[in-house]
Amino acid sequence: MLDNLNDQQRDAVLASGHVLLTACPGSGKTRVLAYKVAYELDKITKSKKTIVALTFTNRAAEEIKKRLLKMDFIPEKLWAGTIHSFCLEWILRPYASYIDEIKNGFVIADEYKSEELLSSLKEDYGFEWWERITTRRNTDGTFAEPNVKYHDLLEEYHDILISEKLIDFDLILYYAYKVLDEYPKIGKTLNNLFHLIAVDEYQDTQELQYAILSKIIDVYDSKTLLFMVGDKDQAIYGSLGGVAKSVEAISTQFGNIVISELELSGNYRSSQRVIDYYRNYQSAGINIESLSEYADEHGLITFNKNLDKDGLDEYIAGIIQQNLDNGVPENEICVLAPQWWLVIPMGRKLKTLLPNVNFDAIGLSPLLKNKENVWFKVARLFLVSPSPKTYFMRGRWSIELINELESLGIEILADRERKSKALLKLINSISSEKEDGLEYLEECFESLLNLLDVKIERSPTLKLHWEYFFESSKKRLEKPEFNYAKDITSFKRLFSHTLGVVINTCHGIKGEEFHTVIAFGLLHGYIPNWNELDAVNASKKLLYVICSRSKKHLHLIAEEGRKTKGGRPYSITGHLQDIIYSYD
Repeated sequence: MLDNLNDQQRDAVLASGHVLLTACPGSGKTRVLAYKVAYELDKITKSKKTIVALTFTNRAAEEIKKRLLKMDFIPEKLWAGTIHSFCLEWILRPYASYIDEIKNGFVIADEYKSEELLSSLKEDYGFEWWERITTRRNTDGTFAEPNVKYHDLLEEYHDILISEKLIDFDLILYYAYKVLDEYPKIGKTLNNLFHLIAVDEYQDTQELQYAILSKIIDVYDSKTLLFMVGDKDQAIYGSLGGVAKSVEAISTQFGNIVISELELSGNYRSSQRVIDYYRNYQSAGINIESLSEYADEHGLITFNKNLDKDGLDEYIAGIIQQNLDNGVPENEICVLAPQWWLVIPMGRKLKTLLPNVNFDAIGLSPLLKNKENVWFKVARLFLVSPSPKTYFMRGRWSIELINELESLGIEILADRERKSKALLKLINSISSEKEDGLEYLEECFESLLNLLDVKIERSPTLKLHWEYFFESSKKRLEKPEFNYAKDITSFKRLFSHTLGVVINTCHGIKGEEFHTVIAFGLLHGYIPNWNELDAVNASKKLLYVICSRSKKHLHLIAEEGRKTKGGRPYSITGHLQDIIYSYD
């Protein structure tokens, strides 16, 4: 099984005990993570143990599962997802009764809802719209926001969430920690369940996240192994609480455990030219050698600083089309920007300019901000058609849905074996004549409830999820600046194209790689954000992450014409402007 690994990679997979693995870009971090999971899964075939892989994005979790399937591993004993999803599934939903604020049911307040609420409160309190206020909590429940002038606003924000039975992503972490801190037996129970917890991108782990994991690892007679992978040069979440802790600090926090430090140094992703370019933004100064089969290829590295923002979409569309004409697959092309609000309109414009191209873009579907809502999980089963390519994916989704319904006390298909297949068969039999996307889904949902004999009125939480799913989706559809397509055909098309040209933020593509990377919005104020405390390091690390995603071609754009609210033009971000380089 390990024949495809180099010596460093093999040592990491075979290492016993707890491990902290430092991996430079393109060194095979995801490959090692997948092989480590497969190797440990092979050990627990006859036990009831589970392996947990905590990834920074859902895309990364899906990638690990795909790799396991290619190795002929059916990952039944693997749970992979984000730390927030982990806390929901393994801690909050099973033990919600232990927390007064959520014991009567709750719904996740997605980013859109949180931002909408914070914007309204900023206006009420006389703060500017651009002022950054963190809603993170410390382990003792106090606000992590250092500026006390915002604390009254945060108190009201929190009160509104409670009154509407909502919890945001920061409260997910705080309540999960609170449960584990006040009821240590729960941490011990989880320790007994988990053979291994693998943590990807550990350098961007928040203090509260370290604390949650320590409550599971640091128990009497601990049996759970810890495998952490990351790169301090790619720590781009410092402003959001990410901390790249030393091995000594992690060891102390986790009960003085012994942690082996290993590293991956070779780069199998990028040409040497791309590597040499992005080393301009490196902090550690470690030499990185390309071991790829195209190491000596020249490729393209361009920097456009004379393009007006109004011509940006056509310029990027031209690069995409040129790559496609040269045989580059759609999913090997990535368009990214430092902030999500730049990405959403770009995705919409590119879809208009290139109607025959598939796009995997955040913001193109009004439903994608609802990922932790139970009805989102039902919706994706209706919107992604059954096929050989989607067979395993839809099977996993149906199992997740069944488990979530059971956590709400809703048993379905109680007398049938192989519930997952039975549920998929039911869903596949349901359709609607409605042309409007939300109306189509509503009718399909109602049909499914009838076939399952589930009365939504008997489950306040399920009903709350229903109301929030449709309410928030309708609000997004009504936003003129997003210009969402509302018909069911567009819903299905946008939902199904997970192999198209990727359009995302710098943060959203961490750990991924593409033949061609096109990055725009490389301006001071976006990279780094105005509110960034350590602007110098934040700028370098973001540029390092952006550029190190590329295999062969890298197109950097610092467009003109963008202005601050006060009318001052944005300038090229400092590090990019200072680099002396012979661009193509």
